[in-house]
Formats: sequence, C-alpha cells, structure tokens
Amino acid sequence: MIREKVKAFAKVNIGLKVGEKRSDGYHNIDSYFLRIPFFDELTLSLEEGEYRVEIKGNEGYLEKGKTDIMEKAARLYSERTGKRFSLSIDIDKHIPEKAGLGGGSSDAAAVLLFLNKYFKSLNRDELILLSQSVGADVPFFVSEEKLARVNGIGEIVIPLIYDLPYKYISLFRAQGSGVSTKEAYEKLDDRNIMYSPLPPLSFPLKRDSFPNDFELLEGTDMLKTISSLSSDGDYASLSGSGSVWFVLSREQINTNIKEFIGSKEIM
Repeated sequence: MIREKVKAFAKVNIGLKVGEKRSDGYHNIDSYFLRIPFFDELTLSLEEGEYRVEIKGNEGYLEKGKTDIMEKAARLYSERTGKRFSLSIDIDKHIPEKAGLGGGSSDAAAVLLFLNKYFKSLNRDELILLSQSVGADVPFFVSEEKLARVNGIGEIVIPLIYDLPYKYISLFRAQGSGVSTKEAYEKLDDRNIMYSPLPPLSFPLKRDSFPNDFELLEGTDMLKTISSLSSDGDYASLSGSGSVWFVLSREQINTNIKEFIGSKEIM
C-alpha cells in the first residue's frame, strides 16, 4: 500500500472578468490566479486492484446526492489510463466551502497528482487536459503554478512569475452560508455585464483596473470593513464568486473582527 499526506492549496483571483454564457453552459473568463498558503490536508492510501474509492471527512460539506469531485477525478483518471486501484481519501478541510477559493478543485487536483505520481501514465500536458473534464479551476491546481493568467473556462493556464511586493495575504468571510457558483453566474448573466480583458499585472494593483465582476452582486459593506484595516497601496478584492474577500499587503494584518479568517505570508 502507498500512503501519502499532501496539502491542497487554495487560490484567490486578482481580477475576474466574465464573458457571456457559452453554448455549453460555461463562461469564458480572464483572471489572474494566485496560490495562497491556506490549504486542505489529504491523506491518500492506494493499492492496485479492483477499482474502489472511499472518502472520509467530507460529510459536512458534500451536498446530499452529489458525487464528490475527488471521486470524479479518480474515476476519470482510471478510465483515461486503464488503471484499476483502491483509493482511500481522508480529508481534513480547512478551506471554507462556497468561498471562491477553489478548495474543491484543489482537492481534486491533489488526487490527480497523487495518482499520476504513482502510475506515471500521463505527461504534464495530458494530465492538465484530463483535469479540464473534472472542473473549471482544476487545471490551474494541476499545473502547480504559483501565479498564472487563466483564460477560457479555466483550461488555459499561462504561468507568470510573482514579482509583486505584497508579502501577506489576509482572508475575510462575509457573513452567511456561502455563495453557490452556479447561482452567482446566473445572477451575473441577468446583469448583462460588458466584458473586457484585464491589463498586465503591475504594481500597485488598482481596483478599477483589476475588478471582480462578482463584486457587483456582493455590495460594499465587506469591502468597507477590510479597507479600513488595510493601508494605501494594498489590494482588496472578492475571490471568485465569493464569499471570501482578501487583502494583499506589505504588512501583516491582525484583527479580532468576526469576519477575519487569518493572515499568512505569501509562499
């Protein structure tokens, strides 16, 4: 039996522009994805043999009757490569769900990377191609890049070097039960937002140059709260479709407000 403990890191979006709904139901996006030091912990155990996937620790966040994205990733890998295996996944969730941080996609990517590390059946490009069928954000996490410009529905990952002077990332969660990505996109479609691409990354980041279209659905209360805690030149934004907001800063933010998740040094 092969047993390994891995970290599945979250991401934030530096700017997120959303195009019109495509014929396949997805939307083209333009965004910069930044991997951040908040993560889920997965303990994976693998044996070759009859195909079986068992997942523990996801009971609290998996919707009833819905297939876990980690199980989907394992099944598609098995179907694509012809490998048969028994996989046990024990997950310790730390990334908030429905937060716009890509936690589920990162978990699925961790499964794909683990399986391919053992079987070595696919090269990097083939694994990224397979990951597109798992979920829209999964290719970025499979690429293992720290920073990338992401286009298409998430399958186009253009690696970039992180050279911004921001040293810390701080997360804040708006009160509520989280945001459904599907519902957020539907609401955005109703607003008929005009699409325009993002500019190249440059310091200092300006909110009017690197906006997140989903902020139009969120209101400004959370933004006012976190802006009062940050300094001039810091960048504050919603991540993904929400409900987590973040600040990129040169100094670490410490506060005891109830919306504060934590602050860590960017890796």
